[in-house]
Parts: sequence; C-alpha cells; structure tokens
Amino acid sequence: MPSYSLLLLIVSLTSCGLLGPDSKEPELEPGRRDYTWTVDSVYSAPGGWMNTIWGSSPNDVWIGSVGGYDKLWHFDGTKWTSWPYREGSNGFVGDFYSIYGFAQDNVWMGSNEGKIFHFDGQEWKLFQTYKKEGYYISSIRDIWGDSVSEIYAVGIAIENESPEEYRSFLLYYDGSEWVESVTTDFWMQFQRVRKKDDIYIYGFGLLSGQPNLYDVSYYKYKKNKLIEIYSKRESEAKFPNVNEFGDKVYFVIENDVTNTEFKSILPFSITEDVYGVNGRHEHDMFITTEYGVLHYNGEDTEDLFRLEHKNAIVFRSLILENDVFFLVNDYEAGTNLIYHGILPKEQRE
Repeated sequence: MPSYSLLLLIVSLTSCGLLGPDSKEPELEPGRRDYTWTVDSVYSAPGGWMNTIWGSSPNDVWIGSVGGYDKLWHFDGTKWTSWPYREGSNGFVGDFYSIYGFAQDNVWMGSNEGKIFHFDGQEWKLFQTYKKEGYYISSIRDIWGDSVSEIYAVGIAIENESPEEYRSFLLYYDGSEWVESVTTDFWMQFQRVRKKDDIYIYGFGLLSGQPNLYDVSYYKYKKNKLIEIYSKRESEAKFPNVNEFGDKVYFVIENDVTNTEFKSILPFSITEDVYGVNGRHEHDMFITTEYGVLHYNGEDTEDLFRLEHKNAIVFRSLILENDVFFLVNDYEAGTNLIYHGILPKEQRE
C-alpha cells in the first residue's frame, strides 16, 4: 500500500499539471514577421515549373523541376546553380516531383519514370526503379521520411499509355531497399504522404468526361490497411494538401487548415483559396493562397508578400530556423521565382 508521503507527492504533481491527462503543452511563442526578402529567378524554359524544394540549411537547398530543360538546381547560400543533367548516362532522367533528405549527404529524389535517386554529398545516383507489372509507367509524386531508415513514397502507375487509367501506390524504405506497401484497385492519384503515429496520404481522382471536377480524398494507412477518412467532390479551384511540422500533421480542406480530426485550428475564416500550409509550429504558420503568403502567429494573419500576376501560384515552400523559401511559378510572365526571407540576425534568439 502506498505511503501517505507518496500519495501527497502524486496529488501535488497532478495538481501542478506535471502528471495526468490534463497536463498542458508549453505555450508557443508567436512567430516573427520581420523578414528581409530577396527574389531570384531561375528556370524560365517554356512549359516548365519548379515542383519541389528541400534543404538541410540555408547554404544547401535543392529544387526539382518538371518540364523544360534545366530540372535540378542547388543553392549554396549565395547563388543558384543548375546541376549537370546527364540524361541516360546514369539513369538521371525524367521530371523531378519530390526531394526530401536528412542531411547534406543523404537526400532522396523521385521522378516521373518510377526512378528514385539518392545524393551522397558528391553526386546523384539512381538507387532503384519502381515499375509495376502490367503498367505502362510509374511516377514518384512525393517522398517523406520519419527517419533515415523509415521513409515513404507515393505516386501513380498508368496503364496502357492512357492518363485516365491509373492506380496509386505507397512505397516504404526500410534502410536497404524500397518495397511496395499498398496499391489501390480504384482510380486515385496519390500526391502527398506524411506521418505522425499514423501515415496520412492525400490524393485525387479525375472524373471521366468532367475535367473541372475531381474526387478529393484523405487516407490513413495503419496496420497494413488503407482507410479513407475524408472524401469530397471538388472543383479545380480547390487545392487540398497535407503537411507535417511542429510534430503535428495538418490538412488543407475547403480553404481551411485542420488537424487530423478535421477540426479547424484557425479562429477565423480565410476568404482566399488556400493551396498549402507549412511552418515551424502552430503559432508560426505560413499559409499559401491564390494571392501570396499569409503568416499566422496564433492571433491573426498578415500578408508576407502578394503575387503580382493573377496567373501565378506559390507552389512549394521550405521553412528553416531563420530562413524561408517559397517557389512561385508565374505563368503569365513565364518565369519561376524563388522568394527568400531571412530574419535579421541582431534580433534572433
């Protein structure tokens, strides 16, 4: 039987919030907004756009592109350089949809030919090619990892050279090879994958004969089962998404940001179309919209920058400790812009 002193200690700790289910998370500091901005322009080939970004530091940032010619760029903290493109010599081919890494010498990249590349700090090498039997071609749309030995990739496999006949897949890297975890038996295009306890996947399915409508779905993959947790028919103006930061997973649904229980985390409505969300934590959040980037600090939102042209879109972002990068594809001007924000050194903590 516990002693009286031990019971008093447990009661005291519980009442102070140090034990028990009622203990509160540490209060988050509002994110800062005093960035100094520069804008770079790269990769202006017709029909091409920047599609993915990842970096280990402000001096080591990668951008992968789709279409056109120069498809891979690297930033060393001073300038952007086109990475040598040696098509065919080492399997380095295709459009690059996703880049994700853990260190300067451990970076992964997926292409539209089912090829998965790895960078060892010196050069990119073809690591593995995923090709589903009976399918014309595969495309790796997203790569994301929990650790160096637990990495996931999603994409689509197309049948019979027809873009309307496709299935989606989830791959898993166990530290030595990529293996298939699941393949859908229905039309669906997996686009993004994230994990926090469970694996969450976002995808959409085009409706035959209705190019302006598609079925948006979110899935949870748990215990070798793919479970649909959300589905809705949307117009092409909507851009659902999923991301993980600050140790939590967030969804973008109907111009709102929600948690994995589909409860809004914003205390107000956003009137603009929301395309994505990224951040350091819930009070330092960057919301990309049809007009630019909003910053949410736990209390309100403020424009960080607005896009000049209507036919421009903030496509992807990279959030580091004191630096932020946003990829802007300006279709009206025919340019690809990189907005780079830096917090002033003298005010950093």
